[in-house]
Amino acid sequence: MIFKMVAIDIDGTLLDSEGELPLENARAIARTLERGITVVLVTGRRYGTARRIADLLQLRSPLITHNGALIKSPLDDKRIASWFLSPAIASEILVATASFLPYVVLHKDTHPGGQMVIHPLCKDNTPLQGYLEKLPHEVCQEESLQDALDGDLIQIMFSGTLPAMLEIEKHLSESAFLTNVKMTKTYYPEKNLGIVDILDRRCSKRRALEFLTEAFGYRPKEMLAIGDNHNDLEMLEYAGIGVVVGNCVAELKGRGFEETSSNNNGGVAQALERFILRNSRP
Repeated sequence: MIFKMVAIDIDGTLLDSEGELPLENARAIARTLERGITVVLVTGRRYGTARRIADLLQLRSPLITHNGALIKSPLDDKRIASWFLSPAIASEILVATASFLPYVVLHKDTHPGGQMVIHPLCKDNTPLQGYLEKLPHEVCQEESLQDALDGDLIQIMFSGTLPAMLEIEKHLSESAFLTNVKMTKTYYPEKNLGIVDILDRRCSKRRALEFLTEAFGYRPKEMLAIGDNHNDLEMLEYAGIGVVVGNCVAELKGRGFEETSSNNNGGVAQALERFILRNSRP
């Protein structure tokens, strides 16, 4: 099979468990680029932190961020496509989840790096504070999150310990308004950390990849996708070949995807070597 695009998840897939970029992965991606193959990062991350990884890899292709809700160009930070959350629906969700304020982050695309709006109660949510501290200049604190809802709202994110996220997931799953939105989850049991995202119902990593493949003139079967978590499932199913790293969540096992080594053992590099590099020349 001849591939023209590779779609790679970042956390738990491209990066190791310490959040570092393994040298073998970086080298394999560089060799893939030399062969004229488009490499796209497809992540649940916000644009600012995803852009840092793209810069390390010297990628110039569009970045798919926020689980597919936002596609931006790392060349000029311009918005290419977006599927944002309706302020009216977001308002209903905030009312229905008022007891979970310490876990809520509103993500907005209000300047090149984006903006995160939180409630003061978040200060006691230690896992979330670690997340926010990576880009402190983008954090805005508001007494009323309702006042921050507008047309630039990318998503509502809940983040914290895994038990808290499982409770929130259950609460949201039992709510009628989920028919109007898309809920994705990213769980890291080894870190006792979970993320639950509420997005526009049309939004997914797959939808964003469909947009890009059409823009590039590629076909799904010409794409290799590599992932590890719940939010990667639709992307893996869409690609010509979907590859899961050895540390992937149980939901992705036994679905017929190809397998590679874990994120701590250069799984991305091994997948690129197996499906692309050994069968092509620069």
